[in-house]
Amino acid sequence: MKKDWKKVWYQVGMDNPWISEAYDPEFSVDMLAECKDHEDLWENLSHGNWCLGQGFHLGEICFINQIDGGDEWLVIKQNQPFESFTVSAMGKEKFLYNLKCIEKATLEQCRRLEYTDVELEEEEAV
Repeated sequence: MKKDWKKVWYQVGMDNPWISEAYDPEFSVDMLAECKDHEDLWENLSHGNWCLGQGFHLGEICFINQIDGGDEWLVIKQNQPFESFTVSAMGKEKFLYNLKCIEKATLEQCRRLEYTDVELEEEEAV
């Protein structure tokens, strides 16, 4: 059975000094929208100009915007916040590569910011 991480991610967001200050709208679990695949996640995050606290998730990974009207995403895997991405500065190829690495990495590798050290199969890296 797949775990529902939304309440955990909500609490991680509330523990974040920027996200917890969201007021228009107030940060809530309902702001964490599920994406259907990597492309859908990329399209949402790269759109830009999201309100503070808007989040998108895919599988066990969640991105929550930390800047009102911005593009600075807190990255969370399961219950571990570990990184901040400026998606527009990364570009699609680098973002998708990092996402695939995060999916394969352990929580410890993510915590240590060593998630890009994982070995991807050739077809995954593309």
